[in-house]
Amino acid sequence: YAHLWVSDTGIGMDAALRERIFEPFFTTKPVGQGTGLGLSVVHGILTAHHGAIAVDSTPGQGSTFHLYFPAVESPIDAAQAPATLPLPPRGHGEHVLYVDDDETMVVLVERLLERSGYRVSGYHDAHQAIEAVRDNPQGFDFVVTDFNMPDCSGLEVAHELAGIRPELPVVISSGYITDELRAEALDAGVRGLLEKQNTFEELGKLVAQILARPR
Repeated sequence: YAHLWVSDTGIGMDAALRERIFEPFFTTKPVGQGTGLGLSVVHGILTAHHGAIAVDSTPGQGSTFHLYFPAVESPIDAAQAPATLPLPPRGHGEHVLYVDDDETMVVLVERLLERSGYRVSGYHDAHQAIEAVRDNPQGFDFVVTDFNMPDCSGLEVAHELAGIRPELPVVISSGYITDELRAEALDAGVRGLLEKQNTFEELGKLVAQILARPR
């Protein structure tokens, strides 16, 4: 294995915290200041490539993260290299409205979708997002909204937008998709549900698939 390690001189972590840091959406930061996805994504990438990540940390003495990447014993012959995977469909300037009370998540998703060829307007206030559609109903082609927000849930956003422009596609992102949420989303006219921890892998493909469907 190739071994990469990163150390800091911060406050460190106790055993209870070390056991949870790779869980999706676990964060010690205040609401709106952290997605809780960073270390979970790193853990997922390394695991998918048969690697590993571990942490050494002591309260008051900082932390060291150890990343292990499987080493290639010899250069891969071009003839034996796996075929390049097809790239996901790109957008053509369609305008996507993204709503999430976590400002960091808004910035990350804006960058993700802009790189995929979409125009993006991000809001961390659901009421402002609804008003933006109310002011210009034909100005948006697609909406992605977080489900669990403090003042207005993703389902409430979907219901409000259905009253403004029923044909506008809406997708709800949630960390936990239950049968109850599926039923309520269907009743609200939501076009799709996205597991939030899969946002960076699946959102671009989902947007392209739904936009390609007959309305």
